[in-house]
Amino acid sequence: MTVRESVHQVVDRLPEDRLDEALDYLAELSEPDEPLSEESLAALEEGLEDVRNGRTITLDEYRRTRGL
Repeated sequence: MTVRESVHQVVDRLPEDRLDEALDYLAELSEPDEPLSEESLAALEEGLEDVRNGRTITLDEYRRTRGL
């Protein structure tokens, strides 16, 4: 059995109420990956630099500052 056939079998066994979720996931997988923009790459590097230099806060602290 091929992987494609196995995927079809798994989809055929999904409950009706999960099919929309599966469709969304599979549709996303089928879209080609787009390269990150220069702006996104710069933002990621800035965040990594913050982590390397200890400029972080806990999730609880973040939630408190945002009133969450």
